[in-house]
Amino acid sequence: MKKLSVLLMSFWLSIGFTSAQDSARYQLRLSVPVIDLPQNRDLPYRHPSMNQALEFSADFYELGYLGIDKIGNVLLRPKTKEYTKGRKMLNAGFKYLLSAAFVKYGSELPIPLGVWAHEEFHRAVLGVNNINSKNGNWFPHRWDGTVYGVADQDLTELKSKHPDQLLYAYVAGVHSEVLLNRKISVEDFYKKRTLSKNALILYNAWYVWDYFKFSASPVTDSVKIWGAKNENPDPKQRDFAGADLTAWAYDMFNPDKPYTARDKFPNGEGVNRRVGYSDLSPDAQQYLLKQKKLSLLNFVNPAIFFINRIPLGKRASFNFFMQYAPAHFGNDISITLPIQYHNTDLLLGIHKFSNFKSEGYGLDLGLFNKKITKRLETDLTLRIWDQPESFYNDVKHTGAAIQLDARYNITKNIALAVSVNGKTKGWEMGNPYLKANLSSRFGLRYVLRSSR
Repeated sequence: MKKLSVLLMSFWLSIGFTSAQDSARYQLRLSVPVIDLPQNRDLPYRHPSMNQALEFSADFYELGYLGIDKIGNVLLRPKTKEYTKGRKMLNAGFKYLLSAAFVKYGSELPIPLGVWAHEEFHRAVLGVNNINSKNGNWFPHRWDGTVYGVADQDLTELKSKHPDQLLYAYVAGVHSEVLLNRKISVEDFYKKRTLSKNALILYNAWYVWDYFKFSASPVTDSVKIWGAKNENPDPKQRDFAGADLTAWAYDMFNPDKPYTARDKFPNGEGVNRRVGYSDLSPDAQQYLLKQKKLSLLNFVNPAIFFINRIPLGKRASFNFFMQYAPAHFGNDISITLPIQYHNTDLLLGIHKFSNFKSEGYGLDLGLFNKKITKRLETDLTLRIWDQPESFYNDVKHTGAAIQLDARYNITKNIALAVSVNGKTKGWEMGNPYLKANLSSRFGLRYVLRSSR
C-alpha cells in the first residue's frame, strides 16, 4: 500500500504541470506502434502485439471515417452557397448512414478492422503462452473469422497447467471491441473530431451483445454438428474455440475436466472443439444468459446517442460510459468518466470484478494531454484493483498498473510516441500477461487538423 500511496501522490502532483486547451477539430489521428516489447519478442509470430492490433484497427477505422467525412463534404457542403442548417443536417445524416454501413460490413473484411483485431487478441493470449497460431481473417491466409494453427495438445496442456490463460484466450476477442470503444470514447472526448464515431461505438456494443446472444442459444448445438462436418480433418486447420463464449462458460464451470473430455471430432482427428449450449450445466446456462443481459451495459454510452460531451459551464465538461467485459475469473463492470476542467483532461473509472459468488473493486485515474514543453505532452494512467483469483476461488489479488505515454512533436503533424506500462499480477484489459509485466512501446503519431 505504501507503493500505491507514492504512485497516487506522484499522479496528483503531476496535475500542476503547464497545460493548454486544445480547441482544434481533428480529421485524422493515427497511431503507428512500431515496437512493443516484450510481446514482439515473446510471441511465436513476433508481430502484431495486442496493442499493435488495437491501434492498427483503430487506424483503419480512422482512415475510413476520413474518407466518409470528405465524401459527405464534397457532395453536400457547398463551396460558394450558404451552408444552411438543412444542408448540415442532411450531410450529418448521410455521413452517419455511410459510416454505419462501413462499420457493419467493413469490419468483417480480412484487413485490420474489427474481426481481424478480434482474432489478434485471441492470438496474443495464446502467443504469450508459447502457442503459435494464424489469423483466419487476414487476406494472405483466409477469410473465415477463425484462429487456427493450434494443436489439440496445446489446448490440452494449457487447460491442465494454466486454465486461467485458456479462459482469457476465449474472451480476449470481445475485449478488442470493448477496448476500442473505451479508446474512442475517451480520446475523441478530449480531442474534438470533425466526424464522431457514434456508429462504430454502437456497432461494437452490438457485436458483444450479439455474440453473447449466439453463444447462449441452442443455435450453437446446430453449429457444433454441421460446423464439424465442414471443418478440416486436421485439428490445426480448425478454429481454436468455436463459439468463444460458450467454450468460456463450459471450461470455467468445469475447471478440473480435461480438455480431451470433449466429444470426439466426427470426421477426423482429435476432439470437437465446438461446445453447444446443451453441453453446459444448468448453472452454466443461467450464468451465460445473465452475462448476455449484462452485456447490454455496453450500450450505456451517450456517444451512441450523439451526445459526445456534457457541458458544465464554459470551462468544464464531462461524459460517461459503462462497460461490461467477460474475464477469466468472471466479469468486469465499469463506469468511466472523462472530464475536462479548465485546461486539464482527467479520467475517473470505477470497476466491479465478480466471480461466481464474490466481488472485488478497482479504480482508474488518468491525466491526459499534459503539455510539459511546447513539443512534449504526456498521459499518465493509474489502475488499482482487487480481483478474484479465479471463478470459484474467492481469494482476492490486490494489484496495480501505471502507464506513462509521451509524444514529442517533430513536425506540426508528426510526433514520436513512447509508452511504458508496469503492472503487478492480475488482469488488465489490453495486456495479454496475467503475471507481473513491464512493457514498452515506440512508434509514431500523425494528426490532421481541420482547416475550417
